[in-house]
Amino acid sequence: MPSGRAKFASTAQFSGLDTLGELFSSRIRASVLAYLVAREEGRFSLTELSRALDLSVSSVQHECYKLERLGVLKGRREGASRRYWLDREQPFVPVLMWLVITVVGQNQVLGYALQDIDGLHGAAISYRDATPTLTLVGTIGLDQLAIAQQRSEKILDLPTTSLNVAFYDPATWSADRHATVRDLDSPQVLVDHKRVFKDLF
Repeated sequence: MPSGRAKFASTAQFSGLDTLGELFSSRIRASVLAYLVAREEGRFSLTELSRALDLSVSSVQHECYKLERLGVLKGRREGASRRYWLDREQPFVPVLMWLVITVVGQNQVLGYALQDIDGLHGAAISYRDATPTLTLVGTIGLDQLAIAQQRSEKILDLPTTSLNVAFYDPATWSADRHATVRDLDSPQVLVDHKRVFKDLF
């Protein structure tokens, strides 16, 4: 007579256990997931993902095919490449996104999300009375600024347009950064491409 554990594992209604086992069995898969969770609005080719993650195209391809089969990603050929994105129509995908953010850490995922914002020199986050302020330094256009705010609010689980964003061009930051930093409460650096936060925190 099978044990309760064996009966549980073999019951058809618990076939989701196979999905869980495959989801969490690969570090490369976890890297792909974290990258896509940080940019949930985006659609990416295998080449773009491999460059961003510093992985071979074949490795990324294997994981994307598997994640598509598991229902986590959608894929579609657009022109000469196949693009992938998170399938938020699957009821478990938002929960999986929350799990990735929780395990990896909000600030870590937020750093991933801001790394490829065009013109960004550096980003830091600070909190005052549990209210976050995102400090951005660089030559960022309005479109990229909107993307940075949108990504940050989703990762921090904030209502749309509720995040305080302080934006500085490089010249203003260079002149006022010491005074500005004194106004930040326990800041944490997220991105520092141009070392704009060097010796400040």
